[in-house]
Amino acid sequence: MTEQTAGSTTRTSRLSEQLRQQTRPVELTVDHLRVYYATRSGYVRAVDDVSFEVRPGAYLGIVGESGCGKTTLVKGIFRLLPEDAFVDGDVRLDGRNVLAMKSNELRQARWTRMSLITQSAMNSLDPVYRVGDQIVEAIRAHWDVSYDDAWQRAAEMFDLVGLAPDRLRNYPHQFSGGMRQRAIIALALVLQPGLIIADEPTTALDVITQDQILARIRRIHEAASASMILVTHDISVIAETCNDTAVMYAGKIVEYGPTIGVLQEPCHPYTMGLKNAFPNIKGGIDKLIAIPGSPPSLIDPPQGCLFAERCPFASDRCRDLKPSLRHVGTDHSAACHYTDQVASLRERAKKKSTWDEVAVRIGLA
Repeated sequence: MTEQTAGSTTRTSRLSEQLRQQTRPVELTVDHLRVYYATRSGYVRAVDDVSFEVRPGAYLGIVGESGCGKTTLVKGIFRLLPEDAFVDGDVRLDGRNVLAMKSNELRQARWTRMSLITQSAMNSLDPVYRVGDQIVEAIRAHWDVSYDDAWQRAAEMFDLVGLAPDRLRNYPHQFSGGMRQRAIIALALVLQPGLIIADEPTTALDVITQDQILARIRRIHEAASASMILVTHDISVIAETCNDTAVMYAGKIVEYGPTIGVLQEPCHPYTMGLKNAFPNIKGGIDKLIAIPGSPPSLIDPPQGCLFAERCPFASDRCRDLKPSLRHVGTDHSAACHYTDQVASLRERAKKKSTWDEVAVRIGLA
């Protein structure tokens, strides 16, 4: 080892130690967030009055079918929305409102205080630059360090996510899908952020690679003690990974609480339907039960419960009056008018005939 190389390693160790010392899990509080997109037909209410909290060091899962507003919610938190988007509400990072930050404050907060693991790794990496140079650029944009020190830090992160450091000299097209996703994780974590949001991090990957990526994220979360949000449509990923769960439907959170409670004793009919549609490896050979129908229009949504048309338990009250989140247990809430009858609803929701009635009602059977 040359003297120059040894010196670079020492300085990089100091940089890494400095990053470790500055890192602490942050608290994220989202209050009444709305994100509407302007169209010729009116505003699309992609995220409509969403509130939740991520306590320091906690791991929140946000689950829902495609198009329910999960990715828009994430982009709203990071202020990565197009100019025609209308945004209202509060997004507070350790008490500071992200939506009110000036451009330079926002640039500093990204990567160092909060970072994003995107769902499309190929589109997130510039194809004409080496992967290592892209990570170095992110480091040097926030820290006054030499190129060599930043490169060594990138090498440390590649090692952490299970990639050989010499692959830093490769271009994105030279990586497999799983390798690109690991590189994106390294890029998101290189400055030791206190909040990490992973938006569908295993999209388009095979199941073995998915498991490896999720296990890697889980170990990094445990080692860094960072606050985390995992956004996915896969309820099994939430069950395996997250402390708390928020269930989204048509731009709203319809159920929120500890993951065990939400998945084992769901209190909203939509969550009950999601549970029916997921195979249970511990229980029998029952056929999966799909939720009939499609989500409502977010340009002209119904005045009552947004799930009413697809809900087997909906009444005129549901169609006329929009339910609000109400407590159904310790830290557990659901947006349903009939949470006082939830035990009976759960039993009825387990039967295929219950959902077949919905298909008949809306003309799908």
